[in-house]
Amino acid sequence: MIGKLRAPTLILLGGISDRLGRKKTILASLLLATLATFLVVPYPNIYALFVTRVLQGIAIGLMMGTGTAYLSALMPQKSTAVAAIVSLTTALGFSSGALFTNTVLLYQDSLVPISYWVIFFLLLGSIGLSIQLPEQPTLKEKLIRLPSFPKGTVSVGIAIALAWSLAGIVGIILPEQLQQYGLPNWSGAMLFIFVISGVLIQSLARKLEARRSLQLGSILLVIGYLTFTCGAWLNIFGLVIAGVAIAGTACYGFTYLGGLAQVVKIAGSQSARVTSGYFVCAYLGYGLPVIAIGFLAENLGTIYTLFSFGAILTISNILLFTKH
Repeated sequence: MIGKLRAPTLILLGGISDRLGRKKTILASLLLATLATFLVVPYPNIYALFVTRVLQGIAIGLMMGTGTAYLSALMPQKSTAVAAIVSLTTALGFSSGALFTNTVLLYQDSLVPISYWVIFFLLLGSIGLSIQLPEQPTLKEKLIRLPSFPKGTVSVGIAIALAWSLAGIVGIILPEQLQQYGLPNWSGAMLFIFVISGVLIQSLARKLEARRSLQLGSILLVIGYLTFTCGAWLNIFGLVIAGVAIAGTACYGFTYLGGLAQVVKIAGSQSARVTSGYFVCAYLGYGLPVIAIGFLAENLGTIYTLFSFGAILTISNILLFTKH
């Protein structure tokens, strides 16, 4: 949960790039990510992992709002294109790292797989490229500014929070299912399926209005979650995977892309703060329900808890569907 520092970073420092400059903030984010990766290579222990997760959480929190704001300034009239680029790159980043490391671990049993070194050098290359970026104008605003939620963005924030809550649940429940089938090292591959389902559907989502994309995402999210939960209940692995794939089309496809496009369109000159608000909702949705579900599952049972959350998820998405 230390990695969830990206949420407080977005809350407190989501608008920092407006004051310090977006190029400087991007470079700071990359430097923190590079340091985090470098620390865990020579010191693969729990203490280094703690520090690494703190640095990674801050780095991602800085990058999410700033990167989106930088692209928005480059393409002010192309909110859909900005949303597509951000959603595609973040989705691929979330999934490909896990897939790469899990694939390496199939052949190299090590606490420091070679994928760490590859990512480290890719980060160094990214720093070199970012140094060449032109700086954008800054605003004379306070250094610490809270995220902004203009009219029309609150319901979008709730939608992405619900969608990414499922991403967090899949990350907790799926490894347990894989253990039952003797596939402990396949969690990265399953996460890749979850994310790539959304990536593959983004070309269709881009053709839809943001409102339609969000509505379709609400429907698919409920269908995917119920399929996934029924598969876990009946111990049918095929249903689990099908549910993961269906839900992925909403989490990283229709809901994610549609919501981000809507936010970028509304944001205007406050792009960094408004997009930070969107990602605050996303990461709170990713982290908080998992904590509650983990606690309730210990006391009430996993399946009962999953179905109870499914009822909340279904009702919430019905209300959002009518709202959109």
